[in-house]
Amino acid sequence: MKITVNFEKPDGSEGLRSTHEDADSLPRRIFIRLVNLMAEGDYNKTITPGGEAYNHGQYEEALEKFQEAISLCPQIEEELRPHIEICNRVLTINKNKEDLEYEKAGSQWNAKPQIIRWFLQKSAPIFKIRCKYCGRYTPYIDPYCGVAYLDQNNCMKCGRGYPVPDFVWDGIDGQAFIYYRNSVTEKEFYKQFSDRYNPNPDHTYFLKK
Repeated sequence: MKITVNFEKPDGSEGLRSTHEDADSLPRRIFIRLVNLMAEGDYNKTITPGGEAYNHGQYEEALEKFQEAISLCPQIEEELRPHIEICNRVLTINKNKEDLEYEKAGSQWNAKPQIIRWFLQKSAPIFKIRCKYCGRYTPYIDPYCGVAYLDQNNCMKCGRGYPVPDFVWDGIDGQAFIYYRNSVTEKEFYKQFSDRYNPNPDHTYFLKK
C-alpha cells in the first residue's frame, strides 16, 4: 500500500491525513475495505472475534483468527500484517516473574464467587494488559485517553506511547495517522513505519508547513 499525506474516503474521494476527518473515518474505512474483500460470513467468524480478542490483549486467540481469515481470503493479508506482527512479537517474549505473579493473582481473583468479588471490589487487582511493544504487563489505558507526549498513555515498563493493542490504530491507516500527526516521541516508530511503507512525503511534512 502506497502511503502519502492523502487517504481515500469511503466515497472514493481524498482526505488529508492527521485531521479529525481522518481519525473519525478510520473504523469505517477499514470495515469497508475488509468487507469488500471478504464474504460477510467469513468476516463475522474471523475478523470480528479476532479484533475483539486483539483489543483485549488475547494475542494468541487473535493470531489464530487472523491467520484463519487470510486462509479464507489471501487478499486481506496486507491489511492484517501489522496486527499479526504485533501478535507474534508479544508471543515470542517470555513472561518474567512479575508477569506470572500478575496472572496468578488474576486467576485467584476470578476464581472467587461473584458476590465475594462484589464486596471486595476495591481489593481487585489493577487490570493490566501485555504491552504490544515490550510484552510486559502494564496497567490498561484506553487508546483514546491521554497524550503520550505528556506521559499520559505510556507503558509503565518500556515507556512507549499507546501500548495497548487496538485493531483500528494498529492497522495501516491508523499508524499512518500517528505517523503524520507525530503523535509519539519514539524514533523507533517512525523508522519502522518508513522502512515498511516508504511514505512520501515523510512525517515531517506537516511540521514544515
